[in-house]
Amino acid sequence: MIFSYAPYHEKVEMNNQEIGIRSFFHDCVESPETGVFPLHWHDCLEIIAVETGWLDVEIDQVTYRVEAGQVAVINPEQLHACEKFNPTTTLYCMIVDINFFRSRYVDAMEERYILPLAKKQILLPSLVSGNQELRRLIIKCCAVCEEQGLAYQIYAKAIILEIMYLLFAKSGEIRTSNHLEGKESVSYERVDTILRYVDAHYGKRIKLDDFVELLHINKYYICRIFRQHTGKTLLDYINLVRIQKATELLISTNRSITDIAFLTGFQDINFFSRMFKRIMGISPTELRKRHRQKVQTDSHQLGETVQGN
Repeated sequence: MIFSYAPYHEKVEMNNQEIGIRSFFHDCVESPETGVFPLHWHDCLEIIAVETGWLDVEIDQVTYRVEAGQVAVINPEQLHACEKFNPTTTLYCMIVDINFFRSRYVDAMEERYILPLAKKQILLPSLVSGNQELRRLIIKCCAVCEEQGLAYQIYAKAIILEIMYLLFAKSGEIRTSNHLEGKESVSYERVDTILRYVDAHYGKRIKLDDFVELLHINKYYICRIFRQHTGKTLLDYINLVRIQKATELLISTNRSITDIAFLTGFQDINFFSRMFKRIMGISPTELRKRHRQKVQTDSHQLGETVQGN
């Protein structure tokens, strides 16, 4: 799993603190059935290069089918998630701290490209197709950061700057965006507060009045800004988080389905079952059965490999 289930503002943990990069290869067969990563946002630039299979990446309410050979780009502060994917999908991912591009003195590159990107005044394209050089550089950068050879920091920075050049100069698309300031910035923070509250209280009864008390604004405005920023109704999002948590419990514990329904905030087992099937496409019983069969198969294959050696 790429990210933990924390569907709100994420503070990215860099596996390379020296230069502010998190890079890795990911096989989606290891991802939970609820998705590769939940709805969240962060201050970094994220680039995903799909090697095999496909995944649906939702970026600011728009869903992109990213297939083998294509690259998804998530700009700083964009809400994004991946709930649907092919289990055979493999990908390379780079998450870059925007401060990586900054220097002691602001130069033309930083003033013209990096600062507007950090302020969300311009947006890099969300989906890039047919650029094999871009894909090659992403894979190369992941390898350099993994190997950490002599002076790799210099090499990694050179590669990432070339990646940025390709995104800016050869993508054919640099979109302008309204800077999140004033009322927009305030509404974004309010949505973040809502996401945090749901993640902390999904096991309890959540009422719209709870958010009124939390944010001190009216119900209509709460529902409007939440849908505006996430593309989901508040109720749909609460149910999605609860089903994600229920899926984790179904896979990782032997608790009864009834217990899991109540632990994740559902008061009616029949409603839980209907909602689970609507979101996951299968019943809770079938999901648990499939997971256990997969674990048994993997264990059997591992045993045969050990014996063969």
